[in-house]
Amino acid sequence: MPIGARFPQVLQAAVDGLEWAWVELYREFAPPMLRFLRSQGAAEPEDLVAECFIQIVRNAPTFVGDEAGFRAWTFTIARSRLADAWRHTGRRPVVPVADPSEHATEETVAGPEEAMLADAGVTEILNQLTPDQRAVIALRFVDRFSLAETAEILGRSEGAVKLLQHRAVKALRKLLV
Repeated sequence: MPIGARFPQVLQAAVDGLEWAWVELYREFAPPMLRFLRSQGAAEPEDLVAECFIQIVRNAPTFVGDEAGFRAWTFTIARSRLADAWRHTGRRPVVPVADPSEHATEETVAGPEEAMLADAGVTEILNQLTPDQRAVIALRFVDRFSLAETAEILGRSEGAVKLLQHRAVKALRKLLV
């Protein structure tokens, strides 16, 4: 559930070093970030979330924007950390995404979209998409990012994201029929 109108005060309190504010930001942004990293086949998604939050803590004083912008910014950091991890290990995600139900907790499976993604059959179908298509599906339909936010997170144009989304939905239709 978004922080809402209190976001500027919560962010300022976090920048000022108040623990309660960081706890609130972590509770709001870590679970969807973890889902995203898992959907991308991250080898150690929990470790990457921790690394992301270290970077968020360091860079929060320079952030300017609203809650939606902060959310997109955190996912951009997550995608960047994931790319760094792939470069470091010299691999791209070739192993299908692990069954999310193995890791499902109340924090990581909170709504109907997340519950649907935890289903093994759905996971098997999603694993047949390309990593970029899975990312677009996760960001647009599960985490409900706008087209512009998704493009920013993925470092692509809005047109490229539209095309990825179109191809992913087309592939899903074919797989589900």
